[in-house]
Amino acid sequence: MRRDQWGRYAPMPFVGAAVLLLVLIVLTPALISIGSPGPGVLTQAELIVDRVAGVNATHFYVRGYGSTVRYAGIWIGVATGFNWSGSGSPPWANLTWKTWWNDTDVLSLGFVSLANPVAVNITAYYTSSGGAATYIGILAFAVGLGSAGPTLYAASSTPGVTVPSSTTVDNSSLPLPILLVQGSSGSLP
Repeated sequence: MRRDQWGRYAPMPFVGAAVLLLVLIVLTPALISIGSPGPGVLTQAELIVDRVAGVNATHFYVRGYGSTVRYAGIWIGVATGFNWSGSGSPPWANLTWKTWWNDTDVLSLGFVSLANPVAVNITAYYTSSGGAATYIGILAFAVGLGSAGPTLYAASSTPGVTVPSSTTVDNSSLPLPILLVQGSSGSLP
């Protein structure tokens, strides 16, 4: 067959895109492996914040994207007893991490807080034969009455951790997933 006859069955723009996609797949490091994944998308840790309207408790969960990601350790420090209503910046420098939850070789770690406001200091450490990664975040939460009703106010002091400044406390807005950022091994508590 001549080249123009092949063009009907395999147009060059599509062939070029397919070849480029194949090269990217081959050259991209494996994000999923049989056994333990190496540090990558599946080991990314997230904080999930949940609160039910009319209940005076905020639930916090730290877990990974992958349902089978086992962290070597998760540490959650909690600071309470500070003054912050959700506007402006929390007093980051004055927070005292009095309570710590931690566990090793776990899929997730969670706790419930009755405090308002409450700040959390999170470190999730992942390690396998494919490498190691540490995910971190320092965040503050306060519940108040906003224009749309009960509102969860949030702030982060960790560069790269994005959190909405306010979220309505209802079933359509919560639970709220927040991605933690990759830090250094020196950030372990």
